[in-house]
Order: sequence, then C-alpha cells, then structure tokens
Amino acid sequence: MFILSLIGLIAAGLLLYVFIKWFNGYTQEKVRYEFFTEEHTVAMVLSYGMMFFGNQWFQNASTANGDTLNGAVVMIIGAIILISVIVNNFNKAPQKIALIGTVAQLILYIPIAIAAAFIVLMIIAVATQTKPTYNLNSRD
Repeated sequence: MFILSLIGLIAAGLLLYVFIKWFNGYTQEKVRYEFFTEEHTVAMVLSYGMMFFGNQWFQNASTANGDTLNGAVVMIIGAIILISVIVNNFNKAPQKIALIGTVAQLILYIPIAIAAAFIVLMIIAVATQTKPTYNLNSRD
C-alpha cells in the first residue's frame, strides 16, 4: 500500500507540474503575465509558513497565558506578503484572469508549501548529521 501511495503522490506532483506549465503558457500568451514564478513561489510558501507557525505560536502563548503579540505579528506579516502577491496579480493582469490565477495560486501553493517544508527539513536533517567524536586522551 505504501508503494501505491508513493506512486499516487508522484503522479499528483507531476500532474500539478504539468498544469502549472500549461497555465503559465496560457497566461503568458494571452496577457503576457505568469502567475507561477519563482518569486511568487517563495513569497507564497513564506506567507503560508508564517501564517501557520504564527498561528501555532499564538495558540501556544494563549493557552500558557503568555504574550500572544509575537504570533499575531508573524501572522500579520505573512498576510501582508500574501496580499501583496494578490495585489500584484490584479495590477499586472486583467481582472477575470487575475481572479482565476489568484484562486489557482491560493489553492495550488498549499501542497507546494507543505512539500517545501518537508524538503527543507530533510535537507537540514542531512546537513546536521552527527559525526563520530574521538577522544585522543583516552587509554582504551
């Protein structure tokens, strides 16, 4: 069953990639604007991450009677980044296509953000592997 889940995950990722390439080609041809760019990806992943972890921070602080302002500020910064991407879309594309592209971005960047978080965690785990230490003063 694990292999089938893995194949399904890879197929969904491939389908997502093909759709994004098609949609970018279509919008580039029609309105000379791409919705799925590297800058948008970084901004949306950062925004979703800040809103998620800011919410966690806010909830943990509120249950512990701590300072909830830190979590609220992180969520607000994430929301500002998200709103700036949306405003940029509506400034650069006609309203109808901007609405469709923005909704597609908001939906499709959720799994991309989750995958990016796992990839970053895996990279950090590999980069911080524990290496053996040797005691030169040992008589063993």
